[in-house]
Amino acid sequence: MTDKQAAPGDRPGHSGDVEAALPAMAEHARRLEMIIEGTAAGTWDWNIPDGLMRVNERWAQIVGYTREELAPITPETFFRLVHPEDLAQSNALLDEHLQGRSAHYESLCRMRHKQGHWIWVQDRGRVYERDGQGRPIWMAGAHADVTDLQQARQDAADMRQRLQAVVDASDEVAVIATDIDGVITLFNTGAQKLLGYAAEEVIGRVDLGRFHDPDEMRAYLQADAPADGQVPSIFQALTARATQGTWSRQWTFVRKDGERRQVRLSISPLDGAGGRIGYVGMAVDLTPLLEVREQAHVAAKKFAGAFSSAALGMALVSLEGRWLDVNDALCGILGYTRAELLQIDFQTLTHADDLNTDLALLGDLLAGRRDHYHMEKRYLGKAGNLVWGRLSVSLVRSESGEPLHFVSQIQDVTVQRQSGQQLRESEQRTRVTLDAVADMVLTLDLHGGIQYANAAATRALAGEGAESLAGGQLQDVMELTTEYAPRSPLDLAVLLDPESNAVDLHSDLLLSVGAHLLPVDVTRAWLRGEDGQTTGAVWVIRDVTQQRARQREARHLAEVDPLTELSNRRGFEAHLQQAITRVARTGQSASLMYIDLDRFKPVNDTHGHLAGDAVLWAVASLLRHGVRDSDIVARLGGDEFAVILAGCSLKRARRIASDLLESLRGLSIPWDLQRLKVGASIGIARIGGSMSVDDAVAAADAQCYRAKAMGRDNVQVETLVAGDVEVLESQDGSEGGE
Repeated sequence: MTDKQAAPGDRPGHSGDVEAALPAMAEHARRLEMIIEGTAAGTWDWNIPDGLMRVNERWAQIVGYTREELAPITPETFFRLVHPEDLAQSNALLDEHLQGRSAHYESLCRMRHKQGHWIWVQDRGRVYERDGQGRPIWMAGAHADVTDLQQARQDAADMRQRLQAVVDASDEVAVIATDIDGVITLFNTGAQKLLGYAAEEVIGRVDLGRFHDPDEMRAYLQADAPADGQVPSIFQALTARATQGTWSRQWTFVRKDGERRQVRLSISPLDGAGGRIGYVGMAVDLTPLLEVREQAHVAAKKFAGAFSSAALGMALVSLEGRWLDVNDALCGILGYTRAELLQIDFQTLTHADDLNTDLALLGDLLAGRRDHYHMEKRYLGKAGNLVWGRLSVSLVRSESGEPLHFVSQIQDVTVQRQSGQQLRESEQRTRVTLDAVADMVLTLDLHGGIQYANAAATRALAGEGAESLAGGQLQDVMELTTEYAPRSPLDLAVLLDPESNAVDLHSDLLLSVGAHLLPVDVTRAWLRGEDGQTTGAVWVIRDVTQQRARQREARHLAEVDPLTELSNRRGFEAHLQQAITRVARTGQSASLMYIDLDRFKPVNDTHGHLAGDAVLWAVASLLRHGVRDSDIVARLGGDEFAVILAGCSLKRARRIASDLLESLRGLSIPWDLQRLKVGASIGIARIGGSMSVDDAVAAADAQCYRAKAMGRDNVQVETLVAGDVEVLESQDGSEGGE
């Protein structure tokens, strides 16, 4: 709190001509006031030397107050309401204007509404009077609530970001948008991928021709030219067909590196509220499809060559099992030459344990019970090695349906089988590792079925020596609750929903283990199948007992002022809310003392902040020892202190304040061969059960402000008369009625 002074007196006016002009001035002022009211703006003016401000009622209404609730209004009133993250910038802009470096002061900031939420305020003003040395004397301005505008801006930005993300995510489709004149306004990642240009190379330019094959486009333009022979521009030609709707055509696009791509280009008009605003083109690369068609055509003409050059082992097998023809890949898989394989039947090369299954499936093919079959079987290689093959067999029949021969495809999967064995061994090692960790690990399906539980989870949820939890239901062995509501179990089905963030919303989870509640964190990882669908989850449950204890200690430290070891403002507000609640519940008296040190600023200015810290420490010690152990002493910031006096009437609080003031008068702090002294202005107000924290602080602060206005170094107290609050004078700390 800065030292407060009384408002300046009225300035002397002029006579004569001024008196004659008064009616016109009054009418002008009335019209000006009507204009201001019509704009719903809050106005303010500021006597800079005195530090006092005048605001209209709308200024106070914007933040949910009346002018009486905010009185006295000073720049500190604004500073208390402004969001801490915006205050520094606002102060910098104000200082720049006061120093004459900017023509106006203009700041967009958040202010706390009386109901506790934040609103956006546009604050504008300027200095309109300076003294002979150029120092500012009077400044005026206006506040406007722009919360809806800011929200609309944010919504629009979010929408643009989402739309841009959707467009950029479509990297398989090139999207190019232009304005009505053909200037490129959008060039998505799909267009960059297709054409090889970066967005910044083309956006803002009218250069669609660079994307088209010049010969193809020249022929099209000439064929599409009007009767007068004037050839249209490429943009005109492309959009002329799309004036009434989407128009599509296949084109040859030329990439930045010169490569040509065949595309299907669809052009559509873009219409806004005021009419046509541009066009959007969407191009799909047809080159891979056309290449596949060409390859299919070539493959059809070279079927025999494809058989011999196939990467998979391929064979034509007689109905008796003899190899009729084999390709080079199959010879490589089995280690035989083509001539050698044609002298052997497949039965000879099949592992004995797999032969009966293979023959049975062949019998099903011949009997018409199946069209084809697949199996994994073992072959005996020429080198005596074992070859695992994935076999696919189909039966070729004549037009009359008679069996002719088998077509077999054999893929060498020996390495995969070995990898599978290695994977199983790896899974075994993983299970051993998980059983060794202290965290509980569960694998679950989406219905709560337990598929796996490590040793820690089994011990915690079923007890020492219990059987595996696999096959059971999570709901039968686990109960989760929260520190906020320890007797209300959470619905585990919600926690198993991949779309739910219920776990993420709880930082205070408790796991019921027997008769104990164990603080835990739960981490979920989702399991997905080959189709990308979520099939289950892995839960890791960690004991965070020590971590929660450290967090509680950190919260305690966050409510203590590190210099004085008193409660800071955060801790003070929490204690004050408790005191208000206690008064409302019990009806017991309670008082709030607001203390603002006098003559403290010269200590900092003359002796430095270390001296100021020494004074604050000494004052804090004096206050701590000058009240009861049950009273709460807090440093609110700077040189402001407060004391919450539970079960204390105003009369008794005044006596305590007077004793504290007398002790402060005698306080002398040695510093560099000098003695530092400070005084204090003290304001006292009752704590009512229907008050808010801000109401109680404002009431005591008002008395402290009055104490400063009465000359400092005194105590001012409010009292209750007929249900109203009456302020009593008490410059010397003398008793008054309560």
